[in-house]
Amino acid sequence: MVVFNNVTDLVGFINTTVRNTPSLNDLQVEGEISSYKVVRGNAYLSVKDEGSVVQCVMYRNFLAVCDEEPKVGDKVVLRGGFSYYAGNGSFSLIIRYLQKKGEGNLHEQYLKLKEKLRKEGLFDSSHKRPIPVLPRKIGIVTSPTGAVIHDIMDTLKRRNPHFHIIVYPATVQGANCPPEVISGLDYFESRNDIDVVIVARGGGSFDDLFAFNDERLARRIYDMKIPVISAVGHETDTTICDDVSDLRAPTPTAAAELVMGRYDDLSDFVNQSAMSLDMSIDKFLAQKKQALEVYANHKALMSPLFFADSQLQVVKNYELNMKTIVDKRLITEMSNVKTYQEKLDSMNPVNVLKRGYSFVSSGDGTAIDSVDKVKPGDSVIIVFEDGKAKTTIDSVDKKE
Repeated sequence: MVVFNNVTDLVGFINTTVRNTPSLNDLQVEGEISSYKVVRGNAYLSVKDEGSVVQCVMYRNFLAVCDEEPKVGDKVVLRGGFSYYAGNGSFSLIIRYLQKKGEGNLHEQYLKLKEKLRKEGLFDSSHKRPIPVLPRKIGIVTSPTGAVIHDIMDTLKRRNPHFHIIVYPATVQGANCPPEVISGLDYFESRNDIDVVIVARGGGSFDDLFAFNDERLARRIYDMKIPVISAVGHETDTTICDDVSDLRAPTPTAAAELVMGRYDDLSDFVNQSAMSLDMSIDKFLAQKKQALEVYANHKALMSPLFFADSQLQVVKNYELNMKTIVDKRLITEMSNVKTYQEKLDSMNPVNVLKRGYSFVSSGDGTAIDSVDKVKPGDSVIIVFEDGKAKTTIDSVDKKE
């Protein structure tokens, strides 16, 4: 057993051991980037696989030579060495080389599902429900023990003390998150007294928030009759839950600000609206009073004969206009009759016969209009304008 006098001695021993172990100073590992941020030019990231996560640091001089800046979801190959930080007692992999291998499995799942739902129209703005201005009851689906619910409560109290919220407790990470959040949405929709629902959780890595990329949860939010505000993660975090919701808040605190207006602002709005209403009523009454005074001083009220004469003139104008309309209509109809008569006369067969034409018919009066309808020896009748003649067909000569 090794005995150390204090923690500092233990830390010194660990640092010495790490520096003197070649395998810990030059190693290679593959994994998927699950968190990534840059502070003062240095990249701080975590790399994970199905079972473990390791914290990493890539200083600016090594980050500058990367072909492409890393991002969450990248599958990468890392080379570097371990370092032990005495301040917080943690190991970190100091990256000297990073090569992108392709996007990790979780990120691929996210992109594929997002594209699928986008094509189905679940993100279309035409399906977004409006957020009520003054919700009577607000439903919140979140963890009852985290800081999120306290942030929302504090913000609501600061902005407007007159609010009523109901919290549905749900796991906000891992496999149990989607079904529990869905149960919360089902509960609030079944109450019939909730005006808007907030789904909220604090920030986290891509892995932490991945439960909010669940297809079942996305479709349940889309089918909700109540407006849903998504407040998942921080401003830079984006999930499918954000895309399908009616409104996306960058933080849970922002969700509280968006769902409830400031009491002073609302009070000022009501006062201004009341003042505008009073002014509109006064204007309306003044206009009606002025119109009433005009009617009261009208000559029709002073002399009934004036009113009768004016109405008689109106009747005469109607009669004159009516006669003009009828006369114009008669002229038009007479012109139409004459046109139709001329067309009928031109088609009258008697008038055709008067021009020197005749037609041939059989003995029963049926018109014969083709040589195919007669043969030598047939008796036919030739009709002229002034009479008929009966004759017999001697021969038939058909035109080729």
